[in-house]
Amino acid sequence: MAGGTLRIRRITAALALALTAMALSGCTVFAPSYGVLDREAEPEDAVPDAVAEQDSGDVADLSSARLVGEHSGSSIWLLRGVEHGAVCVLAFPEDGEWGMACGGEGAPVEMSGPAGHFVTVPDDYPTPDGATRVSDNVYALSP
Repeated sequence: MAGGTLRIRRITAALALALTAMALSGCTVFAPSYGVLDREAEPEDAVPDAVAEQDSGDVADLSSARLVGEHSGSSIWLLRGVEHGAVCVLAFPEDGEWGMACGGEGAPVEMSGPAGHFVTVPDDYPTPDGATRVSDNVYALSP
């Protein structure tokens, strides 16, 4: 009887170890990335003062902003959201009517407004149909 109890304990321990390993690998292996957000910030990455003054800070982490390019008179930034795993796109046109959209990491985030129509995608994601590349992670869409 003691041998049977020891065997059950060993099987239970092995099963618990296997489940823990599966759970830990599932959380990290498939996490999408946005390489531009991992680089060191440069002076031009700072968002315009008008954005910093109007943004409440409850959606995007403005300190994580990285300028990724320009399209049709709008400067485009990619930022981390304040929610874990969120990413945001900010478009600031010459006239100052800026817009920002945020969403869960891994899925495209689409933003449309006076500043333009843009979509974000993780690294190595296929180019959206009919899109114009602004950067590796941001594309402009036709209205």
